[in-house]
Amino acid sequence: MSEVKRFEDKDMASAIKKACSYFNTDEDGLSVEVLDSGSTGIFGLGGRNTVIQAGLKDTGSGLEERIKDVVCKLLEMITDNPELQVRLNGSRADVIITDPENSGLIIGKDGQNIAAFEYLVNRVLAREWPEKVYVQLDAGDYRSRQDEFQKQNARFLAEKVKETGKTQSTKPLSSYHRRLVHMELQDDDQVATRSTGEGKMKRVLISPKKVRSEESSD
Repeated sequence: MSEVKRFEDKDMASAIKKACSYFNTDEDGLSVEVLDSGSTGIFGLGGRNTVIQAGLKDTGSGLEERIKDVVCKLLEMITDNPELQVRLNGSRADVIITDPENSGLIIGKDGQNIAAFEYLVNRVLAREWPEKVYVQLDAGDYRSRQDEFQKQNARFLAEKVKETGKTQSTKPLSSYHRRLVHMELQDDDQVATRSTGEGKMKRVLISPKKVRSEESSD
């Protein structure tokens, strides 16, 4: 385990929430040691806060090697020897695929291929790895280019809202890209954002602040 830090709050759930926020992970990605379980005291007097010591779980090189094995196996139909870099962060693993000659094929039209590979990698690990882990694949800077596109589109739609006074909508987006839109516009005091729709893919509505005064994110 790398960095370890103490967290204190009124109860266990609140202390763990603080740790999750600090390490930017969920509870499954934490290694937690209880230093003081706390006490409510008598009639609310003499109580103690809960104190924990937490850090990111060290999933070790075993997970990294397994991810590389699975990704390489899936990419056999496209390339023989891709260079893979795995970055572990708690329950999340970012995999950078370096293969300039074949990156277009790996990504596929509108990212369909890389999304399919990502889905299969996560299905395999969900079956065989004992701890929760989410893998995201990237090749040819596709993810960063997609992120920048979503930010630019958010700004473009916000300008349309200001010009027309009418609410604008994004296309259906993943929770990750919806969060990017919310964050990109959170400091714009002329527009507000909210997610709408059912299922995992939802739209973000961008409205004039005078119509919807509260910003929201999911």
